[in-house]
Amino acid sequence: MLVIAHHTNITDPETFWGKAQTVVGASPAGTKVHAVYPSQDGTTGTCLWEAGSADEIQKFLDEAAEGLATNFCYEVNEAAAIGLPEIKREAVLN
Repeated sequence: MLVIAHHTNITDPETFWGKAQTVVGASPAGTKVHAVYPSQDGTTGTCLWEAGSADEIQKFLDEAAEGLATNFCYEVNEAAAIGLPEIKREAVLN
């Protein structure tokens, strides 16, 4: 499934987005980040993940953010979504 991770209340944008670079490379097995969209000032952002559940990404990001942001994750309604990227799921989720 596709999951949106919306990050708000980023208290230290430089640290948060710097840490995001390492988090992407250390994401849980069976997950993948497809896109990262930080705001111009870095205090908010949205990421598109592929994962088994939104709860899995929520827990992972809350631990990784260590109080640097508020994260809100939810499953994308793919049938109603517009502009989703082409995704080869078999390579990500076994």
